[in-house]
Amino acid sequence: MKIQLIIITILGLIFITSCSEKSTLEQLKVKQIQLKKELAEINAKIIALDTTKKQVILNVTSTKVAVEDFQHKVELQGAVESDNNILLSAEMPGKITRINVKEGQKVTKGQVLVSIDDQMINSSIEEVKTALEMADYMYKKQLSLAEEGLGTEIELENAKSQKKSLESKLKTLYTQKNKSIVKAPFSGVIDEVFATVGEMASPQFPLLRIVNNSQIKIIATVSENHLANVKIGTPVDVIFPNLNDSLIHSKVTYIGNYIDPVNRTFRIHIELKDNKMFLPNQIAKVNITDLYLKDVLVVNSQALLQDTKNNNYVYKMIDNKDGTFLLQKVFVDVIKSYKGRSAIVPKNTSSELLPNDTIVLDGGKGLTETDIVKIQS
Repeated sequence: MKIQLIIITILGLIFITSCSEKSTLEQLKVKQIQLKKELAEINAKIIALDTTKKQVILNVTSTKVAVEDFQHKVELQGAVESDNNILLSAEMPGKITRINVKEGQKVTKGQVLVSIDDQMINSSIEEVKTALEMADYMYKKQLSLAEEGLGTEIELENAKSQKKSLESKLKTLYTQKNKSIVKAPFSGVIDEVFATVGEMASPQFPLLRIVNNSQIKIIATVSENHLANVKIGTPVDVIFPNLNDSLIHSKVTYIGNYIDPVNRTFRIHIELKDNKMFLPNQIAKVNITDLYLKDVLVVNSQALLQDTKNNNYVYKMIDNKDGTFLLQKVFVDVIKSYKGRSAIVPKNTSSELLPNDTIVLDGGKGLTETDIVKIQS
């Protein structure tokens, strides 16, 4: 009986101890749940107070996508030339007896400008005239004798030859006499007079300059790279820097048929009629339209960005309706750029770039599509 009592007692103690341990474990589990709840609340408060987790809104400037006609121009340097700008010299040597014009004087075609001493020629003309009269008489006499069956054929031919020789000589003398005067080859203005009365004229030295600038041409050289795009009739803008950047819209009127092997260029002409302002040898800037596109997408060139693979793109701005914008990267092909404007074609198949879309202008470098931006005021 004592043994049974002891066993019962031990079992009772074990039961009591077991119940006590179970109660403590349950309490610990409850405590753990409570601590987890409190930790979650603390973490939430920490997250709420952590400013580094907030979205940063960046300032950018913007521009619009436009649809417009686009022109690309090649800028060249040219010079004014005139076919009617020449130096006149005497065709035969002699003493200058008279200068009939002065600088700035308007003259007409054929007007006598300078006279050269022709006294010796005049004397020779008179001598030949006298001899020709005698030769003509002798020829007629021999012809009359031949008709009557008198005289010889040799005498008639000699008389005929003598007459023709003197006629030819007289014609030559009159030609020389005409060369003793210098006439205006075209109507224009006497720009410079180099000679003075009493000087000896010579074909090697100019007497005066005559100019007519009513019709001029601008001459420029163009790289052969543009040969396919420059034609007769291609639009050009001609700017004269020395005349307050005076601008004239014209067209190419002539294209050279030869490429210079040294600088690989060809010549073009732009003719200007009824000119009253521009002078030969004046410098001009020539802008040739080598590309014209109608109704294409055009953006400010500053809005274009490049990735590490040299792909061009822009950031399209999507309105959040709260003054901020999301970003969408749109890849584009740049057709051509000129004076801060670029003609483009979107490459994205999943995103569009439409007229009047807003895109980032300044501040686009370093942005990503996860950024939020606002337009800087």
